[in-house]
Order: sequence, then structure tokens, then C-alpha cells
Amino acid sequence: MKNYPLYEHQRVLTIRELLEYAAERFRDKTALVYPKSRKEDVSVSYQKLRQDVYALGTALFRRGYRNIKAGLLGENSYEWILTHFAVTCGGGVIVPLDKDLSSGDIVYLLKDSGCTLLVCSGQYADIAEEVKKTLTIDCISMCDMAELVAEGKALMENGGTAYTSVTVQPDDMASIVYTSGTTGKPKGVMLSHRNFTASAWGAARNIRVTGPSVLILPLHHCFGLSAALYAEFFYGQAVYINKSLKNLSKDFQKIKPQHLFAVPLMIETLYRQIRAAARKQGRERKLKAAVRCSNILLRCGIDVRKRLFRSVRDAFGGRLELIVSGGAPLNEEFVKAFRSLGISVLNGYGITECAPIVAVNRNRFSVQGSVGVPLCCNTVKTDENGEILVKGENVMLGYYHDTQETDRVLSDGWFRTGDIGFIDKHGALHLTGRIKNLIILGNGENISAEAIEKELYTIPYVKEAVAYRDNGVIAAELFLDGEIADARDTLDEDIRRLNRRLPQRMQIGSVVVRETEFPKTTTKKIIRKK
Repeated sequence: MKNYPLYEHQRVLTIRELLEYAAERFRDKTALVYPKSRKEDVSVSYQKLRQDVYALGTALFRRGYRNIKAGLLGENSYEWILTHFAVTCGGGVIVPLDKDLSSGDIVYLLKDSGCTLLVCSGQYADIAEEVKKTLTIDCISMCDMAELVAEGKALMENGGTAYTSVTVQPDDMASIVYTSGTTGKPKGVMLSHRNFTASAWGAARNIRVTGPSVLILPLHHCFGLSAALYAEFFYGQAVYINKSLKNLSKDFQKIKPQHLFAVPLMIETLYRQIRAAARKQGRERKLKAAVRCSNILLRCGIDVRKRLFRSVRDAFGGRLELIVSGGAPLNEEFVKAFRSLGISVLNGYGITECAPIVAVNRNRFSVQGSVGVPLCCNTVKTDENGEILVKGENVMLGYYHDTQETDRVLSDGWFRTGDIGFIDKHGALHLTGRIKNLIILGNGENISAEAIEKELYTIPYVKEAVAYRDNGVIAAELFLDGEIADARDTLDEDIRRLNRRLPQRMQIGSVVVRETEFPKTTTKKIIRKK
């Protein structure tokens, strides 16, 4: 297996340059599609998007919102995207807010970041009212966005150039993104224009995508913004904005996407839905037999997957070829499962402080069990403890007004990720765990909790697992799939069977079964402290 030359894309250094590049190169091609009503969708070309961004920016400048920090709160929407571009392309700073946070948390983040403006969707108008009771801050509703765009267009037609004449520098701060974190208070990650564009450009050089996609990742997280939006501007493909995961099946049928960007939880859920549908129809055995048959034929160079699994693939619209996974480790079993159906899943790795993409597997160079090869915009190495360090154009400016923490994680340009891993002979990066999650045994040996959890997930009905040290032994707390009736009855035997093939140092000494799922952050990561 050999790597191959990177895909060619023009390098741009600011978000404004990215918008200009896409508008000039792809012009009338569809950039974004969003539902206006149940029966009507609106398509926006790359040229039209630029016009609307400049119009909104002009209106914001006219109202005095220049060189500001603006909070952005709402579900994925055209208005959300317009606001993000308009503020950052005009030299301002966006603070994207997680819509699942409480009003108290949102007030804290707005105050901590120094925002003087909050732009929110109509769905969160009540939170905006709560914010105004506590902070001196202006609020704009996304419901008024069309009027602001019209106002800006009129100003530009009358010769207004205040916004269009602004110059943005690559190392200007574009956004403060707060980490959700499973421990401690959130940290404000300062990301520049260079950080974002380097990450998106590097990802586009590693991966080629074709056809439309459905945007299902929340844009207030860096992975959704950089991969599912900014990187698409290098491809020139159409992105359909999914308003709610409840509508996902309908959106798949309507758009028939050829690629998706998703987090592991979404990928696992999609596959479990396939299995559940087969079980409900009494076809689970047939599905397993078809997978075995297909894999045998594939090893002989015969690919019948698209024809054999047509009914399964139709659930995704019938044209899905590629899913790019990021945000958290994805169990390799799901990569294999989707590959059996004729859908490639490419694992990647990122962290907010790197805007966020660091490495990703490639279309024709995917190393099993890895998170891919590092992007061309950064260099990756590991230190003597196995900690992954990153240096490059995508590494953050630092933490907002927290020099102590910045100095702790940044040294000579190298960012300490807190993740443990190694780089193999192919140059691919592998993750083995988090430093904070290491289990230190009585003999001083360190065991990765994630390595044990990975083994636990090989038990089919284990949905969630956390490994830890308890009274000198390795313990596991599990949440089981309630649809499998005999899960609890067979668990003890399955743990014994697992222990027999694990080395002594990794064997599980005690097990606790939870009645409910683990508490999670808004990014769906298990809060281990609890």
C-alpha cells in the first residue's frame, strides 16, 4: 500500500479569500440549499452567497457593528452561515454558542468573551431576553436577516464601500470557540483566519468528495464548520442544510447525498438502524449472509455491493459513497460494516485547538485502525510518553485571556494535544487514549482506558463503556442495548471469554451495569468524572 500525491487546491489565507475564491471559480454552481417550507427549498449559488454576505456585512457596519465580538446562537441555517461569514469577513470575531447550553452558561460565555452583540434564531428568542436582563448587549434576530440583507444591498447600490473595502489579515482572530471539555470550565480557543483556512485546505488535499452532501454536524463545533462547510468551498459541491435530525431520512431521499461528514455516534446510530430494520423484517440472518458472501467476492476482485445491498443503500438515498468521521474515535467494526455495504468510511482526527483537523485517511490510502495521515498544513510527532504534538498553520493563537494555560500546552509552536498515540511505518497516526484517562496499576504500569473500552465494544450489546481502576483492579461500567433481551444473562460469560484473550494486565476484575446512558457533554462525549 502506497500513498499518492495530494489533490490540488488553491491556497487561500483568510475566510474572505475562501469566499472570493469559491464565488469566482464556481460562480452559478449551487453552494447551499435549505428548506423554506415543507414543500419548497431555496438554492443559493456561490456568487449569490458572496453578495448576501457583503450586503449583510454592509448593513451591520452601517448600524455600528464593526470590529466587534458577536455571539451566534441557533440551529444550522442559511442565516447562521451568513452571519458567520459577514462578521469574520469584515474583521470581526464570532463566538459560536452551543444551542444546548443553559441560558446561564450562554451568559457566562458572552461575558467571558466580551461580546457586544448576540445574533440568535427565533427559536432562541427567550434566551436572548434572559441574556439582556443580565448583560448590556445588543441582540439581532435571524428572523430580521432578510431585511438587513436588503438594507445592505441598497447601501451598496448607492456606492457604499465601507464593508467591501475592509482588509482582513491571515493572523487576525476570526473566532473564539469554547471547548465543552469533560473536566473543568470551558476554555476559549482563539482561532485565526489562517487556522481555519489551513485546516479546510489541508483536508481537501487529503480527500476528494463528489456530489452533494447533507449538513448534519452542528456548525458551532469546529469539525462541522471546517469540514462540512469550509472544505466544501474547495470542492464546489452543494450542501443541503438539515434543520433537524428528525428530517434526516426525508432529506436523504430528497438530496441523495454522495458524501457525508459525521461523528461516530451518528455513524453507529445509522448502522444500528440498518440492523434494527433487518431484525424487524426478519432479514437479519440474510443480511449477515449477504455481507459474508460480498466480502468473499470482494477479495476475489468482484464487487457486487451496490447491487446486493441496494435496498439498504436506498435508505441513504441510493448514492452515498463516502462518510468522513471525526470528533471522536470510531470503532473499526463500523468502518468494516459500512465498507461491506459499499460505503467507505474514512477515519480522521482533530482537536478544537487545531481548527480542528489534524489527520484523516484518504480515498485510496486508508490504513486500518488509524486516523489517517497528517494534513500538509501541520507536522505531527509523539514525545517520550507517547503524547501527540502538533505544529503548523492550523494551531491556535492561544486561549483567550489565559496565558498560563496557553504556555502549558504551547511550546516552541508545538501544541500538546493530551492524546496518546503513535505513527506507523505508513506515516499514519494511531490513537491509543487520553493521558487523563490512563489507568495506573499497582506495579506502576500504565494502561489506556480506551484500549480496554475498545475490547468491551466487541461485545455486540455493549452500547457504552467506561474503564477505570477500582480497589486495585480494572473495573468497567457498562450501558447495554436494551433491545437484546438476554444481554445481562450472557454478560458474565462474555466478560470471562474476553478476559481469556486479553493479557493479564488488561483483564477486567469487576463490572457494573448502568440502567441509563452515561451523562455526556453537548458534543456527546461521556463525562468520565461522573
